[in-house]
Amino acid sequence: MRKWILALTLLSALGCASQDKQKADLYLRMGAAQMESGNYPYALRDLLKAEELDPKNAATQNNLGLVYFFRERYDLAEKHLHQALELEPKYTEARNNLSRVLIEQGKYADAEKELRVVLADLTYPTPEKAYINLGLAKFNQKDFTGSRSAFTKVLNVNPDDCIGNTYFGRTFFETEDYARAAEALDRAIGFCQKSLYDEPHYYSALAYYRLGDKSKSVARFEELIKYYPTGKYREKAKGMLSLIRKGH
Repeated sequence: MRKWILALTLLSALGCASQDKQKADLYLRMGAAQMESGNYPYALRDLLKAEELDPKNAATQNNLGLVYFFRERYDLAEKHLHQALELEPKYTEARNNLSRVLIEQGKYADAEKELRVVLADLTYPTPEKAYINLGLAKFNQKDFTGSRSAFTKVLNVNPDDCIGNTYFGRTFFETEDYARAAEALDRAIGFCQKSLYDEPHYYSALAYYRLGDKSKSVARFEELIKYYPTGKYREKAKGMLSLIRKGH
């Protein structure tokens, strides 16, 4: 009789565990959808519920890392991405995400170490994502040749990539090759407007300013102010326009 009771108890526990995992999967999918829509507080709520129900799910830990990244809590993002990799060491997407978090924290050597592992995984279907992160790591260390090489690999796969085109152009700007910078950044503008990313507009305007073409520079700054009302570079563009109009 006791054996039957024990068996029934185990089956009941397994059933509860299975139900918890099903609920956790639902919360995981809901959280991912909220994150995709930019609803980060709701995404975090759903993902924390998924973690509570199934704490050893690597995908949940990865998505928690992402949502904390978007909320600029890089310490918590790093923690959850490490947990994802502890649960699933071959989770290359999580490793690539970790490299991006490390870059934001200025841990460039650690980021490049993770990226070497990512790029060594020949089964990883989107290595261009890793090359974007490698390009950013090199750029932030002022290795503009290495950065340009990485972004060239991105553009070979995705010629219309906004970030790839922008930072490819910026590598020329930072090395004072303003003609090539303006050309590359003008190309980037067309790929970035839909996502309201104003960085190529700003650096294109600066490149023309450095080339002495103030009319094109003014046009770019005015476009930035017009098309990006909440843009990161809006106030800087206003400041540059003021300087140019004063004869500088």
